[in-house]
Amino acid sequence: MLRSVGSLLSGVFLLATSPSPSPAPPVLAPAQYRAIWVDAFHDGIKSPEQVEQLVSDARRANLNALIVQVRKTGDAYFNHADEPRAKDIEGPRDFDPLAYVIQLAHASVPRIEVHAWVNTFFSGQSSRVYVQHGNVWGNRTVDGAASGYLDPGVPEVQIYMHRVFMNIARNYQVDGIHLDFVRYPGATWGYSQSALDNYAAETGATATPDPSDPQWQAWRRARVTGFVRDLHHDLQEERPSIKLSGALICFGAGPLSAADWSRTSAFTSVFQDWRDWIVRGYLDFAVPMNYDSDWSAREKGWFGRWLAFEKDSGFANRIVIGVGAFLNYPEDTLAQIRRVLSPSTGGHRVLGVAIYSYASSSVYGTDDFYTAPDLAAGLPRQPYAGGLTTETDLASRARTFNELFITGRGGVRI
Repeated sequence: MLRSVGSLLSGVFLLATSPSPSPAPPVLAPAQYRAIWVDAFHDGIKSPEQVEQLVSDARRANLNALIVQVRKTGDAYFNHADEPRAKDIEGPRDFDPLAYVIQLAHASVPRIEVHAWVNTFFSGQSSRVYVQHGNVWGNRTVDGAASGYLDPGVPEVQIYMHRVFMNIARNYQVDGIHLDFVRYPGATWGYSQSALDNYAAETGATATPDPSDPQWQAWRRARVTGFVRDLHHDLQEERPSIKLSGALICFGAGPLSAADWSRTSAFTSVFQDWRDWIVRGYLDFAVPMNYDSDWSAREKGWFGRWLAFEKDSGFANRIVIGVGAFLNYPEDTLAQIRRVLSPSTGGHRVLGVAIYSYASSSVYGTDDFYTAPDLAAGLPRQPYAGGLTTETDLASRARTFNELFITGRGGVRI
C-alpha cells in the first residue's frame, strides 16, 4: 500500500447507511458512529498540543466521536477528580486534558462527541485506591492471587466507582461515559473475603464455592450487571442526554443465535452479560471488541461470526463494532470496516464502528510488536522491523506508520 490510507479511511466512513429495523436507541445518537479509542498509555491528550493534534486528526479522518481514556490505573486525566492527577500530564497545573478535548471537539465543525473512557474494576496495585483498600477491596483468585483488580462483589467498591464516574458527568459536558474492565478478570476470580462473606449472607452458603458453581457464577454476574444498571439510572437522572457505553468482551467464536449467548466467554468466563444490558437498556450503546486479525483465517472466521450475531441481534442500531486495527495491516482494517458498515443478509446495520486505537492503528504502528520479536515473527509480512534494531528507531517507525493511517501523511511505503 502507498500514500493516502487516511483518505481511504475517510472515504470508507462516507458510505451511506440506513436505520436498522430494530427499535430506536433510547438516547439521541449520530446516524453512524465513526469513533476511535485514545488510550492514556500513549500520547493523545496529555498536553495542549497533543489535544489540538488529536482533534485535527479526527476531523481529517472524518471521525465524529473520540473515546478518550481519562481513568487508566486509578488516576485522573481531568482536574475535578477524587483520584490523583495522572503523573504524565504535560503543561501548566491548570491544564485539564478532558476539558480541553471537550472544548475543541465540540467546537469542531461538524461537532465531535467526547466519551470519557474509564477503567472500572481495574485500578492497578500501585494506585492510591488499591494501596489504601486493596486488602479488603482487592479481587482475589480462588488460590488467593491478586492483580490490581477491585472486586465487584464488595459493596464499597461499587459505591466508590459509582461516585468517581458520576463526578465526571457532573463536572464535564461529556457526551458519554465509556466503561472498560466492567467485568471479572476470569472465572476463578471473586474470592475476596468481603465478597465471600456477602455471598454467604445472601445465599446461605456455608462453604467456599467452586469457580464452576452455577449459583456462584450467577451471583458474580449479577454484581457486574447491578453496577451497570445503577450507574445508568443515576446518569439518566443527572443528565438525560449522556450516553453510557461499554467496551465488551468477544473472545473466540461468537454465538450463532441468542440461545448460544450463555455459552460465550463474556457470559461464563468474565461474567459480563452484555446482551442482557442492551436488551434491558442499561447501556445506551454497546461497543463489542471484535479484535481479530484478518490475515488469520481462524480469526477472520471469529470476526464474521460475531459480526453476524451483532447485526441480527435485534438491537443492531445500538451496536458500535470495535475493530482491532492494532492487530491488522491497514488494508485489512479497512476491509473489516467495510464489512462492519455493510448490511447483514437480513438487511440489518449496526450503529457504527470504533477503531482501536489512535496510538496503534496497525501492526506497523503498534509498538508492542516491535518490542516482542516472538510476536512480530508470527506476522505474515516480513521483514517487520525494516532492518532497524534500536528501540528509538523502532518507536519512530511505529509513529510514522501510525500517522500515515490516521492522516494520510508521511509518504512511506507499506
